[in-house]
Amino acid sequence: MELWAPEHIQTLLPALGIMILISVVFRLVLGNKSLKVRMIPIQVIACLLLLLEIGKQIVSWKQGYDLYHLPFHFCSLFLLVLPLMAFYRGKRRSAVNAISAAVCTSLLLLMLIYPNLIYSGGNIQNFFKHYLDFHTVAFHNLVMLASFLVIALQLHDPQPKGEPKAILLFTAGFCTVSASMAHILKTNYANYYTCNIPPLEAIRVSLQDILGYGVTQILYVLIVSLLNLGFVLMCYYLYKLLSKLVRGRKVQTVSTT
Repeated sequence: MELWAPEHIQTLLPALGIMILISVVFRLVLGNKSLKVRMIPIQVIACLLLLLEIGKQIVSWKQGYDLYHLPFHFCSLFLLVLPLMAFYRGKRRSAVNAISAAVCTSLLLLMLIYPNLIYSGGNIQNFFKHYLDFHTVAFHNLVMLASFLVIALQLHDPQPKGEPKAILLFTAGFCTVSASMAHILKTNYANYYTCNIPPLEAIRVSLQDILGYGVTQILYVLIVSLLNLGFVLMCYYLYKLLSKLVRGRKVQTVSTT
């Protein structure tokens, strides 16, 4: 189980340094501006993600559509949550922003721990050769940049009540849809059909001989769902901690509306 491929060390570490630098620069330049202005970088990123995804769907269609490219993966959530954070201004804005921040922080933490689970060294090698590989690497790096910017630009003020519940409900909804579609289409969305982590996949397969396929899959789906719920909620509290630390070094803001 290789957590980091050599290509990740060569590209991801410099990319993270650049993202942190960009976030610091944007904080210095936009930190005193209104939320409307500070939100512009996220709006740009959200639009880029949507354009990248449209390109992915077109390329997949031309190649003979692969069901794996349907948006039922965990990372497909960014096609929903980041545009909502960027453009939604309704009464549920705090919950929407909290969900987006938690999900973005989840990807950032996964990329720091186990980037090979998100995209492979082969994707990096083919970055300039094939659009789908370019999409995979560019998409996730843009989300990581958004994660840093949400914190650096203080785009959301975590609230003491309501947000954890909203995050859990949203994540549970995703788990239900993703797990259902994975088994209906027999396609491994969000690791719900099989497990991309070899040691855990070996355990899942071995349990089928003892419990049978149906019972094993039900247990497997429940475990994966609980892990998703726990991980996203944990990342929300990590985001709150990071946000609090950044606000401790706060750039005086003129307005938050």
